Amino acid sequence: MKVFEDLASKVHVAWARCGRDESAFPEIAQSMLDGFAGSGVDPDDVFRWLVTTDNLPLQLDPQSKFGNFALTVASRDDFCIDVLVWTDSTTSIHQHGFSGAFHVLHGSSLHTLWSFQESKRWSDRLKAGQLSLCATEYLRTGSTRPILPRNEMIHSLFHLEKPSVTVVVRTLSSAVYVPQLTYERSGLAYDPHPEPPIVQKTTQLLRLLWTSNHERRLEISKLAMSTIDAYSAVRIILSLASPAVAEGQAALIEGWKHRDPGLAALLRDTIRHMQRDRFIVRLRKHTQSPRHRMLLAMILNLPDRVSIESAVRQIAPEEAPEQWLWETIRSMYVSPSDEWDDENVLGMELNESNEDVLRMLFEGHSVEEICHVLPNSDESRETVQTACLRVSESPVLASLMPQR
Repeated sequence: MKVFEDLASKVHVAWARCGRDESAFPEIAQSMLDGFAGSGVDPDDVFRWLVTTDNLPLQLDPQSKFGNFALTVASRDDFCIDVLVWTDSTTSIHQHGFSGAFHVLHGSSLHTLWSFQESKRWSDRLKAGQLSLCATEYLRTGSTRPILPRNEMIHSLFHLEKPSVTVVVRTLSSAVYVPQLTYERSGLAYDPHPEPPIVQKTTQLLRLLWTSNHERRLEISKLAMSTIDAYSAVRIILSLASPAVAEGQAALIEGWKHRDPGLAALLRDTIRHMQRDRFIVRLRKHTQSPRHRMLLAMILNLPDRVSIESAVRQIAPEEAPEQWLWETIRSMYVSPSDEWDDENVLGMELNESNEDVLRMLFEGHSVEEICHVLPNSDESRETVQTACLRVSESPVLASLMPQR
């Protein structure tokens, strides 16, 4: 496609002037993509080009493993330009083994930057530590940001519109190899990209044994955990994520506990966070309201009420954050679910008492304060306590409550 070939030529010339210095590439890519903002390219132009061209560049991601659809639209020996389309897919918290820049061609995104303080290291591919939020920004159509290599940039993107489309100008790899780690909210950091044959085949075998209720599944699982390294164990355990093999996943962690109780505990916490994230992503697929989807994006990506309110100030600057949040929660509370019969999109029972409790919790009142304000009886106190417990355990609501 000519507009992307022209962009690649400009990047090629500018980078050559810098002697192909990798540290200069993010700034060059960002500058060129900023200029690309006025090109007038529409995502449909890209789609039409794909189905009519007889000269498709070599594809960096032929199976579209990153995003819902990935298309290399131009390439040179040492960098390429990709168009990525996102619908319900989102990125993990991750770092990169390459450098460049990305540009929001269509839609908008919630972009978060993180830091990681390492506390334990098993290998270059497996670490533990403290993951902390550094910044959040709302990227509109036309926004461009650099991509820095290694742990210079740990970030995540949640694409808000359906679809959202980004253009990425990136090197093919970094001259200094560093694993492209994924960071879990539990503090676990691991490299998800290499899939050694032993990991692939052991995972396939254990999934087969547990889904078929093989009589020796537990025995073989324990044997597997006794003979492999920590990184391989983590990859296998996290790969067994479906409900059909949840019992097997728990058994593997229990088997690993005898070798490394700290890692076993970290894996349990990681799986709990991953289950919560999958629930929110699944809920987002069944919620058509842009406002609901926006709130779910913030809940998925941000750790607490303070950071969520900060994001709301960028997304809806004309509204008070607490009012925007409550009106959105209230709207979700009264919207029937497409997935769960007789419940709303929050998965909570609908009645006036529950709404009063939810509002007071949202405003920062304690359980005791709510019990004193609402009608006082043993039955009503138990109802309030039950409602408060459900809110505290809700994947959607828990992080929206003020920290006391």
